Amino acid sequence: MASLKNELVGTWRLLSYIELPLDGGDSGFPMGKSPKGLLIYAPDGHMSVQISGTQEQKYVSGDRMHATETELQKRMRGYIAFSGKYTVDNKTASVLYTIQTSLFPNWEGGKQLRKIDFEGDILYQKSLDPILSDGRLVHSYITWQKVEKEVAEEVLKDVEDISISA
Repeated sequence: MASLKNELVGTWRLLSYIELPLDGGDSGFPMGKSPKGLLIYAPDGHMSVQISGTQEQKYVSGDRMHATETELQKRMRGYIAFSGKYTVDNKTASVLYTIQTSLFPNWEGGKQLRKIDFEGDILYQKSLDPILSDGRLVHSYITWQKVEKEVAEEVLKDVEDISISA
């Protein structure tokens, strides 16, 4: 059996993000039905994830330091971002995140455990510990697709081009 870490290493594109309440309520799409996101696992044990909701609203001012309170609230509610270290447990098919930095400061210094499963180039993740979302305890179900090396290189080149011109 191949190491799960070897299968994880690389860049993953978000396909779906769904939350199921522990109280048996209806599942929800807190980031909309077409969210965007990247999950990156480095070989050295570091990771980073960015998930953005479907609403594409630019700040009126064009200055990230001068957004309105409404703009900031919408962006905060529609964005998940954290990075840190990860460890993989082959026996339980799980990955544990030790969060070092996060858009949501309450997660910093914490740990989050995900059950993982693969189907070809698709990665399925389920949060094993419930998270609080909009006042309810939920489990998140996240589906990712592996980004091919050539595509990843194009994405990185586009990011470099943006950085250089900024």
